[in-house]
Amino acid sequence: MLGWRNDDMHCRLRESLSNCFSKSEGSPAMTTSPLGRIDYADKYSVALPEPMDAPRFCALILESAPRWLDLVLSLRDRVAGPFGFNTQQRNYGQPVHLEVGRKFGPLLVESVSPELVVCGNTDKHFVFRALFEVDPVQQRGSFSTEVQFSDRIGRAYFALVKPFHKRIIPVLVSTPFHTRARVEPPESER
Repeated sequence: MLGWRNDDMHCRLRESLSNCFSKSEGSPAMTTSPLGRIDYADKYSVALPEPMDAPRFCALILESAPRWLDLVLSLRDRVAGPFGFNTQQRNYGQPVHLEVGRKFGPLLVESVSPELVVCGNTDKHFVFRALFEVDPVQQRGSFSTEVQFSDRIGRAYFALVKPFHKRIIPVLVSTPFHTRARVEPPESER
């Protein structure tokens, strides 16, 4: 996903965050979001076994995180911490009570609605948002990541972790539903 459709449904979903998102015909860096610009974005979706809202979808993912994720993120903290990157608390796999201002690993809950849960993290080198969204008509849940780099260090860091991100997120999204997550094509390719 390199941009969001600017239709009524998406505007209502993100109304509490800022203006409606718009689709960009240019590079990902020109796409708008609550971040102002997006330098990297992806979206993974999964078929839901039963109707559910976005908070339940988000909670299932965070509560079902595999144990090895804690080990990977602990290693990441030991390597990246000395370079000024935020380290993370470890609470994956524990019961999740979504409240604005609460943290789960690197995710700070920013907004919660039945259709969309927005989490994020602001680091001195980059800002990212994780969006947990459900489509009740298609009975699909999706996890989107949006990243804005603050400097070259953030860009270099993300270049190093991007291959891990692309392997971890589909597993994270798939685990509670016992099915494979699929990569959603960018809006411009739909």
